[in-house]
Amino acid sequence: MTYKALPAMLTGLALFFTFLGTAQESSSKLKVNIDCRGCNDSYIRQNTLFLDHVRDQNLADVYLLVNTSGNPSSVIYNLEYTGKGQFEGINNTFDVDFSRTLTSNELRDKLLKAVINGFIPYMMHTNMADQLIVEVLQSEEANSTTVDDPWNNWIFEIYGNFNMRDQDTRNELNTRMGAEGDKVTENWRVRLDAHFNRNILKIDENDEEFTSIRDWKYTAASVVKSLGDHWSAGIFSSISSNTVDNIQVKTNISPAVEYSFFDYREVLTKEVTLAYKVGYNHQKYLKTTIYDVNEDRYPSQSFSLNVRFRKNWGNLYSGVSASNFLNDFSKNRLSMNNSAAVRVFKGFSVRVNASFDMIRDQINLEQGDASLEDIILQQRAIATNYRLSVGAGVSYTFGSIYNNILNTRL
Repeated sequence: MTYKALPAMLTGLALFFTFLGTAQESSSKLKVNIDCRGCNDSYIRQNTLFLDHVRDQNLADVYLLVNTSGNPSSVIYNLEYTGKGQFEGINNTFDVDFSRTLTSNELRDKLLKAVINGFIPYMMHTNMADQLIVEVLQSEEANSTTVDDPWNNWIFEIYGNFNMRDQDTRNELNTRMGAEGDKVTENWRVRLDAHFNRNILKIDENDEEFTSIRDWKYTAASVVKSLGDHWSAGIFSSISSNTVDNIQVKTNISPAVEYSFFDYREVLTKEVTLAYKVGYNHQKYLKTTIYDVNEDRYPSQSFSLNVRFRKNWGNLYSGVSASNFLNDFSKNRLSMNNSAAVRVFKGFSVRVNASFDMIRDQINLEQGDASLEDIILQQRAIATNYRLSVGAGVSYTFGSIYNNILNTRL
């Protein structure tokens, strides 16, 4: 475990507490609200009953926001403590990271210790201060600066799964296999990916049998170089096939550059990036296309803007991507994806999401009319000018401010 925001000399120290005495009145406890995004907040709440857990951050003495991210070798938690009321202006933020080789139980126990550690400065200013015993243990292993890594920062994953559903008139089999490799250092990121998906669907109704086989294969590699706190550049390549999209084989190679308006180290809480990619594409088709060709070669370019904020008031994401063929600007696509989860006022939250694609680049469509079987079984791409998806929801919580008890009984 690494505490990135703490001085290097404290790396590897563990803090253990013993709470003395009998149960305390609720007024002597620190009131906290923990917003754990990507982690087990119920487990944390259940094991920190020396704190009073309240249902809304405005009712708390301390609000804790936990954001989860990671890289191929570790899971990273960003812990942001915000003081409220008597602790207004007393804030603290630090990161902890744990190896992905840990089990889920080990991860949640280590995160629990980190969460408790962050509350110590606040507890020291309450009636709880004289109940704490803090022990600092020096680890010789933590003082070692030499790391022997026979894998040279490479992390690999191999996976496979299948599921089957069988009924009197319907049988479906899904198979998914893949492998991934990542090498991450301060200045470089190298990625290798290979995936294979197959869906077989058989329908037997009224002595008629329909069979749909959909295959998708994808292999990709990329190398990205850090050019400082705000710039990065890389090259991407891929080979793929997709029976639904009438693609026998598609190859692509694209260099790219990206600018981050904020320091890359702030990605856990705020991110605004602008990227440009230019590439060359070659496509061979399973069947002749609507343009009466069996293959295409074309250069392309794309611009993308991504905005993401993770704050006390909620999450906000907006992404816009525009692409076109360099040899024919009429072949283009505009994609927008937006989502927000915002706390409007105490207890009331709003969640919205919307995505929109304006599509003008379907050069791969198969010649001829699609049959009813193709449409129902979704085994052939259909011409469209746009794609729209919208969703919204609200929630309002009220009642007792306390949220200390976890009861999972029937």
